[in-house]
Amino acid sequence: MKSILLKIFLFLLVFSTIFYKSQKVTVRGIAKDSSKANSYVMVAVNDTIRKQSDASFKAKHWDSYHKVIDSKKNHRLTNEFGNYEIKAKLTDTLYFYKEKYYEQKYKVADIIKNKIKVQLVPEPCVPYVACEQKQPSNFYIFVGEKISGEYEADPYYCKVVMLDGGGMKYTYKIKEEIYGDYPKDTIVFKSYSHLGRPMIEYYDTVLLFVGEYCGKLYQEKYQFFDLYKTKDGRWASPGDPYKFDKYQEDKTIKAQSIDFDPFIRISTIPPDDDDQRFQNYEAPYYRLIGDKAVPLMGTYIKDLIKVKMGGSLKNKNIDLDKIK
Repeated sequence: MKSILLKIFLFLLVFSTIFYKSQKVTVRGIAKDSSKANSYVMVAVNDTIRKQSDASFKAKHWDSYHKVIDSKKNHRLTNEFGNYEIKAKLTDTLYFYKEKYYEQKYKVADIIKNKIKVQLVPEPCVPYVACEQKQPSNFYIFVGEKISGEYEADPYYCKVVMLDGGGMKYTYKIKEEIYGDYPKDTIVFKSYSHLGRPMIEYYDTVLLFVGEYCGKLYQEKYQFFDLYKTKDGRWASPGDPYKFDKYQEDKTIKAQSIDFDPFIRISTIPPDDDDQRFQNYEAPYYRLIGDKAVPLMGTYIKDLIKVKMGGSLKNKNIDLDKIK
């Protein structure tokens, strides 16, 4: 009888321990950075939210990013005094992080037991040296196809806040060189966009404008055209030639009827995270078949370059006689 009671007691003890550890408790504490200003620090349970928000931020999927950030189920932001309050299990781990500071993590049970106060340590910064070069050392225009792309944060500059904070580092295959003499058939460059994902990601083949500034290659900000093959094997961009340059005053280039590859079908459904910038597919430039567009009118590459020369790239000293 005693052995049975002992087993029951042990079972209840184990069960109550497991049940107790599985229940959420309210964790209250202090987490600050090393600055003398407001000490806002993010507190996350088990790092899931942080990973989701970081992935969305790096991909510039802003809708997904804000959905994660606005949800307070598993994360909190401290107040200006560094105080936080969050629900978690004793077996959980709390992650404390802030941009440009080293992350710290602690078990909930240890925070409660040892009354841990978090003080984040800043990452080392590097001096900022501005690139004052206005004209590119080299300028390349080419038909490109993306091989890879990943977000690359800018260095942590001392006492300087960068507008974009980082950009996409792309590797593109040069399918056809239009201007300039790049020595390889693949090119690596940086692309910045504070409006969301660079729009070149929406298209398989694009006409790209890349300049070299202070020894580094950059896509001229927002400058590109989507390209498709024509029936005679050339490249052209369907639609209004000023579809990405709507505010340009001098609009002298006109779209013309072009025999595009008859098998081309372009999806008219905008991406979920960026429907405001997605181009319109409308007559007389396209014929619509359900949610697909068949291109009817467009512009060839040389005239596309003229569009840019009349606007965003008018000061880049492009010599039309050197276009291949």
